[in-house]
Order: sequence, then structure tokens, then C-alpha cells
Amino acid sequence: MRPIQEPDRFSHPPPTPPVQLTALTLALLGITFVADVWLPAEVPVGPVYGALLLLMLWEVRPNRVFLVAGVATMLILTELVVSEPGPFNGIRMVNAIAGIAGVWLIAFGIQRYGYRTAERQRALRDAEDLRYALDQSAILATTDVKGDITFVNDTFCEISKYSREELLGRNHRILNSGLHPPEFFKELWRTIAHGRVWRGELRNRAKDGSLYWVDTTIVPFLDATGRPYQYVSIRYDITERKATEARLREQASLAQLGRMAAVVAHEVRNPLAGIRGALQVIGQRMAPDATERGIVTEIVNRVDTLNAIVEDLLLFARPRPPVIREVTFAELSAKLQTQLGNDPAFAQIEIRMAPADVRMHADPEMFTLVMLNLMTNAAQAMKGTGCIDVSVQENDVWYDVLVADTGPGIPPDVQVRLFEPFFTTKARGTGLGLATARRIIESHGGTLTLACPATGGTVATVRLPISLSAEAR
Repeated sequence: MRPIQEPDRFSHPPPTPPVQLTALTLALLGITFVADVWLPAEVPVGPVYGALLLLMLWEVRPNRVFLVAGVATMLILTELVVSEPGPFNGIRMVNAIAGIAGVWLIAFGIQRYGYRTAERQRALRDAEDLRYALDQSAILATTDVKGDITFVNDTFCEISKYSREELLGRNHRILNSGLHPPEFFKELWRTIAHGRVWRGELRNRAKDGSLYWVDTTIVPFLDATGRPYQYVSIRYDITERKATEARLREQASLAQLGRMAAVVAHEVRNPLAGIRGALQVIGQRMAPDATERGIVTEIVNRVDTLNAIVEDLLLFARPRPPVIREVTFAELSAKLQTQLGNDPAFAQIEIRMAPADVRMHADPEMFTLVMLNLMTNAAQAMKGTGCIDVSVQENDVWYDVLVADTGPGIPPDVQVRLFEPFFTTKARGTGLGLATARRIIESHGGTLTLACPATGGTVATVRLPISLSAEAR
């Protein structure tokens, strides 16, 4: 957003004319009076007084024209009184009356014109101030009837990450995030094309791929026939508000989920342990070559899968507080590679761990669980073949652990729901992996985000603070 450079931006002192027109006009009136006295009576000098009043058109104080008109009247009357009697006194009288009438007609016309001009200039200044004030607080854009962008303000460029040259002449489709269906935009265009104001919330995608929400009002400008000739959109950034609303919804869901988890732990988990123990006893009593032994083993595996789902649910609903200590990234990498080496899903996956001598503050067990979840998702997205790059970037405040894969990326309609509990695109899964991973990272005071760059694949970014507060520790 542009800073306000002028401290008195909204103060409009009247411009000072290069010449004091009132004084100049009075001086010229005096010269005209002297000429009128010396010239013959038949020479009509009266209209010259009125003509000189036209100079007051450029006077910024319209009421001063009456002062000049009064002086001109006094000079005309004075010339009539001091003139010598003669045969042309009648002509002098007629010229004087005509001059005085012309002077006051011109004076009233100039005063009226001056006030109208002042009002028009004030209206233009007010419009300029209003646009300036709006420009400082809102995201502004105008489009023609075809939807091509004709104007954007600096705030629009800042939030969209596009330059003004990249936006002008383009359609707003350049910002389409893929969230809203075509019917949504059809209804939008149907509303404004009929000359009605449209209001709603839009999610846009910036040039760098980041997403942001805007509260939008689109106002059609109508011509004399009532048809739109231009559209003005006024937007406000509500990204943080939408994130807050999502967190509130999540907290409400978690509260309900916590109550359900307590029931599950008592009513499901304990019986599962008994069923598994009984099946193991039955399996041990069977002959080694019994065909039913395989069925029992399969049932035990299914019970283990169900128990794992219950464990995921309990971990997500009631996560333990992290036990944070200083740990090196090399130590975490070695632990990760050991666990991944025993997983057949990674047999054909090339894993590249960038060497990083970084000392991190984290719960090693919980952080490893997050990394395993992200890398497992990457392997499954690549269908067991490809490359996973793990790297660390550090600055004075944060360090970012990046997990990048060479998979197909994530569709836009799926991206918005990635961290929703129980949402999954897999044939088998609870949909709690990413939601649990994000909760773990947030308990560390950090963030977990996923992005799909234009080059392809998916990049998961785990951002954690370098120095943790006492509460986080």
C-alpha cells in the first residue's frame, strides 16, 4: 500500500493567481476613466468598463467582481458629473446608463460563472480525495464490458503479485483459483450485466501460487440507455478472517471429536484387544498346515488395521504435548532413513536428504511422525517411483524443512480440503494424517503448508521457529 507522502494531502488552499486581477482591473478602470474624460462625448467608452470586467473571470474570489463593478459605476457617474455641458450631454447620459447596465450584467454573470467553476473544481477535488482514500484501503480495479482489465491500483498489484503491465488488458480469469464452479461466475456476470450490484467473497490465486480471499463488490456504471459500459470492483483482503473462521470451525469439530474419541477408546479399543488375543490363541492351537490358519491371520491383520485407525483418531483428538529438546537435522535424517528403508513402498523411490548442519528445537518422535506422513503421501502420489528431495532453509527467525516430490501435483479442488479431518482421496485411509501433522507442527509454534509450483510436483513446507517461547517448551 502506498504511504501518504503529503501530510496535508486533503488540504486544498485556493491557488494564488500570478497577478492580482482585482488590482489590475481597478487600475485599467482608472485609465479608462481618464480616457473617457478627455475623449469626445460621441466616443462610447462605457462598454470598455464592461469589457474590463471580463478579466475577473480568472479571479479565484468571485464576489470581488461586485467591488470592481461598484468602482466602475462610480467612475462612470463621476465622468458624467464632471463633463462640461454641451450638445452631447444626452449621448453621454445614454452611454453612461448603457455602461452601468452592462457592467452589472457582466458582474452578475461572472459571479455566477465563478461559483459554478468553484463548485466544479471542489467536486473534482472531492472525487480525487475519495479515490485516494479508497485507494489506500481497498483493492480497486475497473474492467470494460468484455471483462478486460482497464485499471488496477497499487494494492491490487501487491496482493496479486502481478505488475500493472501484466494485468492491463487481461481478464480476471488470470486470478482464478479453481475453487468456484463456472455457475458461480455465470451468476456474477448475469447480475452485473443487468446493471445490478454484485457482492460476494472470492478466492483468488496470486502469481506466486499463493491463495487469498477478498470480499468483493462489483458496481456497474450505466450509460444513458441504462446499459453497463464499465465495471468497478472494490475488494478487501479477508484472508486472515477466513483462516480464523476455519480455525474456529476446526476447534468446534475437535471438541466434538474429543468426546467421540473417549467413547471409541472405551467401547472399541478394549474389545479389539480381547478379540486379537483370542484369535492369536486360536491360531496357535491350529495345525501349521491348517487352511483356516490363513483366515485367522487375515482377521488379525484386519483387527490391527482397525486398531491403527483408532490410534490415529485418538492421536488427532487428544495429542500429547510435545517434549521439545534440541536435536540436529542430521539425527532426524538418520532416523527417517532407517524407518523408510524398511518400508516396501519406498523401494523404488529415490530419497535425497540435503546435508544441513542445523540444530532444531522439536519433539524428535513427533517431528519424525510428521516427516514420515509427508514422505509417505509423496511416495503414494508418485505411485512408488520418483524422487523426494528433503532440504532445510534457515533465516534469523524461522527454519523451513521442505519435502518436494516429482508427482502430478494436487488438483485445486482437493487443495482446499487437504487438512480437513477425515478427508482423503485414498481407497484406504482415515484422512487424519495431514490434519494430525499440522496439529503437531502448530503445537511447536510453526506452520505446515502444501503448494504445487508451476514446475510440477508438490512441496510441503514445515516452518518452525528457531527460538521457542517458554510456553512452547
